[in-house]
Amino acid sequence: MTYDEKADFAHHEGEVQVFFQTLSACGYEPSREHAVLDLGGGQGMHVGLLTQRFGRVWCLDVIDYTTLYGGEFIKLLIEKHQRNGVPLAADRLAFVQGDAMALLFRDGFFDAVLCINAFEHIPDPGKALAEIVRVLRPGGLAYISFDPVWTCDTGSHFFHRVPEPWAHLVHPQAEYIARMVANGAGEDEVREFRTAMNRWRIVQFRRLFDAARNSGAVEIAANRNWSGLQEPGHARHENLRLLVSRGFTEDELMMRGLLYVIRKSAAAKR
Repeated sequence: MTYDEKADFAHHEGEVQVFFQTLSACGYEPSREHAVLDLGGGQGMHVGLLTQRFGRVWCLDVIDYTTLYGGEFIKLLIEKHQRNGVPLAADRLAFVQGDAMALLFRDGFFDAVLCINAFEHIPDPGKALAEIVRVLRPGGLAYISFDPVWTCDTGSHFFHRVPEPWAHLVHPQAEYIARMVANGAGEDEVREFRTAMNRWRIVQFRRLFDAARNSGAVEIAANRNWSGLQEPGHARHENLRLLVSRGFTEDELMMRGLLYVIRKSAAAKR
């Protein structure tokens, strides 16, 4: 598939706009006095819009940004933003290699945290959530959204290699990997399938956020989920019926993603 830079920018801009709109609905407006963390921010496709409204932006991921693209990552990112007409205030931006489960920032450092499509990858989302709460200032907001979840029709993240809905839930891992390889997957993709998804189910995420709320550390400022299929015909696929017979519910198998906005308790320790 050919990379479409313009479409990629439009997609990420849409994600950030939803972030701003959702936080506004929760009573929060960014300020040039505020700091934001883009947790699991990848190669910086959110940061242009973030630097327009926040005074300081940190982007953290497992990536070694100092060596990425031969050490020219920042230069190339600026050029990419320029080509797409998106201002990027590089002087208010920092990229950090780090672990979402052990953040390198002091308590209460951020006014807001943005985390899009990372929570389904983090090995222990509970540790990551605790770290997010720790680095938020009291009253600060974290926006956590992820799609697709493991149990949806394309939750393997490798539907392009094994175009069979829910195949990752139906077939043994060795068989699924063999099919990936037969359809062109290399060693990196196989390694990613084995290790890059935490394979949590919806109920596990709900319990996690409910426990955080019940502890008094946070309140849930917004929460929603959405359902859907990669292709409508998947609703008639035999794998759906098979998994229901194995104890999954149809609602879970249809659900694609979750969004939580949490507000750190004003009484919480900084």
